[in-house]
Amino acid sequence: MRNVLLIAVSFVREQRWPIFVLLLWVVGLCLIGLTVDLRKSREDVLIIFKQLAVYGVAFAVFFGGSALHNDRRSRRILAVLSKAVGRKQYLCGLLTGIALALSLYCFCMGFTGSWVLGQSGFSISLLWYLMLCFMAASLLSAAVAVLFSTFLSPLFATLATGLFIGIPALITLQFGGKWAYAIPVYPLLGPLLNATFHQRWHFEWLLLMLAAFEMIGLWLIASWIFRRRDIAVTVE
Repeated sequence: MRNVLLIAVSFVREQRWPIFVLLLWVVGLCLIGLTVDLRKSREDVLIIFKQLAVYGVAFAVFFGGSALHNDRRSRRILAVLSKAVGRKQYLCGLLTGIALALSLYCFCMGFTGSWVLGQSGFSISLLWYLMLCFMAASLLSAAVAVLFSTFLSPLFATLATGLFIGIPALITLQFGGKWAYAIPVYPLLGPLLNATFHQRWHFEWLLLMLAAFEMIGLWLIASWIFRRRDIAVTVE
């Protein structure tokens, strides 16, 4: 466990500038809350809040698709794995680091949203539930990206992740059915992206459990693939 946490903290330290850029978007939401009349512009503020969630998922995919490649390019992965750290632990550390970064972003979004949207009439309890769904969707997206990054370059891993997540959602939107639940990123984000000040949502805890089980499964598959990869080969 200690090795996993050390890898996670190292990842957060290495990605401090992208994380800082993410948090700047939340600061922008704070400034909007201080400068506009929320009674008249609350729908616009809600749209901006939804955009922050989309940015978070995009950064999660970016983190997951590039983390392994960056460590291989810097040769740091050889030093880590030479210290009795298994490859399964290593990938778990990367995912934990992504989870720490996203948890910080999610908490800042929830705290700011509670203040900005709460005073406009948005349910605070619903908002934190939506933050939990957003966190699950982001981590699931990152897990998919990490899986593809074990055998693809960051660019192709990112593209493959987008297709893997997006195609079932598009099929569901066009033809109906439950295809999106095969990898439930869109079902998790849907309540947030379609949220209004008046509409009520049912809490779907089973969906969160499905996402958790899939994240574990993706991590195990990624570990199985990664054990068979030659990490000593130089990458560009």
